[in-house]
Amino acid sequence: MRKKGIGVNGEALAVILSVCPDLGAFRIGKAIHCHVIKDGFQDYLFVNHSLICLYGKSGNVTEAQTLFQEIGNKNTVSWNALITSYADAGLCDEAFEIFSQMERPDIVSWSAVISGFATNQREEEALNLFRRMHSAANVTANAVMICSVLSACAELSALNLGKEIHGYMIRTFLSNELLVSNSLVDMYMKCGNLKEGHLVFERTEGKDVISWNSIIKGFGMYGLGIKALQMFDRMITSGHQPDGITFVAILSACSHAGLVDQGRLLFNNMVSKYGIEPGMEHYACTVDLLGRSGFLEEASEVVKKMPMEPNDCVLGALLNSCKMHTNTTFAENVVSRMSSLVSERPWSCTLMMNIYAGSGKWEDSAKERASARSKGLKKAAGRSWIEVKKKFHKFVAGDCLEEKNSGEIFRVLGGLTNQMEDISDDYVIFLKLMMLD
Repeated sequence: MRKKGIGVNGEALAVILSVCPDLGAFRIGKAIHCHVIKDGFQDYLFVNHSLICLYGKSGNVTEAQTLFQEIGNKNTVSWNALITSYADAGLCDEAFEIFSQMERPDIVSWSAVISGFATNQREEEALNLFRRMHSAANVTANAVMICSVLSACAELSALNLGKEIHGYMIRTFLSNELLVSNSLVDMYMKCGNLKEGHLVFERTEGKDVISWNSIIKGFGMYGLGIKALQMFDRMITSGHQPDGITFVAILSACSHAGLVDQGRLLFNNMVSKYGIEPGMEHYACTVDLLGRSGFLEEASEVVKKMPMEPNDCVLGALLNSCKMHTNTTFAENVVSRMSSLVSERPWSCTLMMNIYAGSGKWEDSAKERASARSKGLKKAAGRSWIEVKKKFHKFVAGDCLEEKNSGEIFRVLGGLTNQMEDISDDYVIFLKLMMLD
């Protein structure tokens, strides 16, 4: 366009700038910014909005903030562009602070800040904001916001709120949108309501690969490997081509259900039949599949033949299999062969401690613990949560419980522990392993 001598207008610059972040062309975007200044378009509002989004999505929120401050006649779109920039950069608190300064936030404003919290593992705050919007603001949620909130519900297992949102979707005629239906299936499956998730899936029109991936993953999470395989077969029959995510879901399903032959065949067919090169997650699932079923040598061979260096997930799956089968010798061989990869990992030290303890080698377990402490290695604390009367209660391993009814919680826990001890003597060994963790 420029080579032919055709003048570039503000609209063209804004469009070009808006596609740069999606293509990862941030250098080109900065070069175009120079043309904006050179050609005198820096006062065009829509061009400034595109520039704010460009710098925000590249993580340069300082430049985005500077551009925002230079705008003389800011409007709602200006504020939304800056909020989105901070949210995309993971700076949720800053995004919310900017949001709070708006006099009349619109649906885009609410969506940006809620999505920011939801995608940065701050699901509870995302849900609280949605409740606040729903009860106080005269704003109707759109499909993007509903998907963000359903994702937060899925991560927190907030089934009751998820059901409320489902009702809201029906009342506002959003339930027929494919994007929303897929999120709804994912929410129900992750929350354990497989019947409702399956029902929503079957009612979804125009299913895409995401729809099939959600239902396959959902059944696999709960050990229903045969059901997951049936869905995979239906997916192929319906003419949908599986992608890498599909194979992570189906291989994981086979692993949890102990379907070794089916999982092995699927992994071997990835390239030859479906043209998909296995990635790190596929290797991790396959190693877990073989290791769980006791095929430790075969699992180890899969790791050796990987075209890339195995990561923590792959090696963790292999060592965890040694723990399950209390195979101390094999675990030691794995650590010995891959010492440069696993020796400085907190999880590997924890697994080795448990493997030694499970085999009754308490002295070796103590040495491993001492080694981990001397290296300053610490395992991330386990976390769990529960929703009671629309309020989330979090529990972190090692923290002092500050709940008002903590005494009652410990009494119930003690009762459950006694029942488990009565059911199985193996629980005593399990307790010893948990104490090591």
